[in-house]
Amino acid sequence: MRDSGHRLVLLTIVLLAFAVRVYHLDFQSLWRDEMDAIRFAQDSPSALLANFTRAGWNGPLYYLLLRPWLAVAGDSEFALRFFSLLWGVLAVPLTYAVGRRLLAPPPAILASLLVALSPYLVWYSQEGKMYALILALTLLSVYLYVQALERGGFWRWAGHVSVTSLCLYVHVLAALIVPVQALLFIAWWPRYRARWRGWLAAMAALTLPYLPLALWEVPTLLSGFTTGHEFVPLPRMLNTLLVAFAQGLWPAGNWLAIAIFVLFVFLLLAGATLSGMEGYRGGVRAVVALLLWLCVPIAGVYLISLKMPIFLDRYLIWIGPAFYLLIARGVIEVGRRSRWLAAAILITLVVLNSHGLWWQAHTPIKSDFRAAAAYVRQHRTPDELIIFHISYVRHTFEYYYGDSSPYADGIPTDANTTEAWLDAVMKAQTRGYDAVWLCYSEATMWDKREMVKAWLERNGRRTHHAVFTRVEVSRYELSP
Repeated sequence: MRDSGHRLVLLTIVLLAFAVRVYHLDFQSLWRDEMDAIRFAQDSPSALLANFTRAGWNGPLYYLLLRPWLAVAGDSEFALRFFSLLWGVLAVPLTYAVGRRLLAPPPAILASLLVALSPYLVWYSQEGKMYALILALTLLSVYLYVQALERGGFWRWAGHVSVTSLCLYVHVLAALIVPVQALLFIAWWPRYRARWRGWLAAMAALTLPYLPLALWEVPTLLSGFTTGHEFVPLPRMLNTLLVAFAQGLWPAGNWLAIAIFVLFVFLLLAGATLSGMEGYRGGVRAVVALLLWLCVPIAGVYLISLKMPIFLDRYLIWIGPAFYLLIARGVIEVGRRSRWLAAAILITLVVLNSHGLWWQAHTPIKSDFRAAAAYVRQHRTPDELIIFHISYVRHTFEYYYGDSSPYADGIPTDANTTEAWLDAVMKAQTRGYDAVWLCYSEATMWDKREMVKAWLERNGRRTHHAVFTRVEVSRYELSP
């Protein structure tokens, strides 16, 4: 197929990527992380800039970029998520560009199709957070890095440094792309040793934008800071990422999940080990690059987690293109040996992805504060207290409800909390109210024994109760 044919196929895939991402874009209710995106982006410019050196901020640059977008497009669910959608669609041609540089047009086209239809990547292209942005920026960083190694030149290295610096401030763990690229240069030394001066200058330049982050990252890491994440052993980490990239959020049954697992492991091994395409593109150097891109960040997160647990699969979404490029290479190499088997595998992948996309687009998954707020608005009188448990969900509830006053925060409890103490606090909090509402979501983060709910059950009569996805609302008439 000539270049014009490749461009036409790629354009079709990009349009398909847009279609599956824009479909039901606002179907899911906003959840608290997306509400944070709106709140933080609407903060003052000085506060946003201060977040660049504030401990614990994963992606301050995302909120700075989101601010003018929301000012123009508004803060509706559709507008917020469309910002992510644009970056998610851009990741498709960028995957092709990287794949063509490392491999060849056929696996590059196939990988772009897998990225376009990946339920996991579509999900985060429909979420108002920084994950689709970091996916696109990391792809661009890798593309510019390979360009700079192949052709040299100040402006190519400057472009690579600039984009990679943006990655660092969109998500803190994107800093792991730097050791990936450093190891890649070492692995490619025989071919690109003449570029060592430009490479060394680029690596040195990348330390400068990272210094403000290091001011809080290093002390936090050394202090044993509690992140709230559980420690995830390496085998479970690998399994979680494989399931995410292979099937997305769709909960496949046991046997089907095992079959999907085996299929993708087979294709990964085929993509990493089978030979066929000679030369640089598609050969050993390309496989080494993809394996480094895939494995080094996982190893880095695991090593950090030994001191400070930080693993969530979405934090490593930007290794997804390496996964899909290896899968695409595996399919192509299988096809060189059996076209029928490769065709059957490709059809299976498309069917699995289509099913996962349909399930995600029609199944309520995120906390449904939209429905919860509508229910409370229908049944609540203005003088009734609302208790938010956990208190942080009030912002998302009020996005749909409006001002929820009077309201109160749920009471955090632990193993040492006594019923007598909680009784005194709850009585003080509800004094003067004949009826209260409990908006209950993710409460086990604060109240594993559900002591607040139990107190309301003992001291009141439940008159209304509704359960929505990850949200529960109840009205209690309190005893005198």
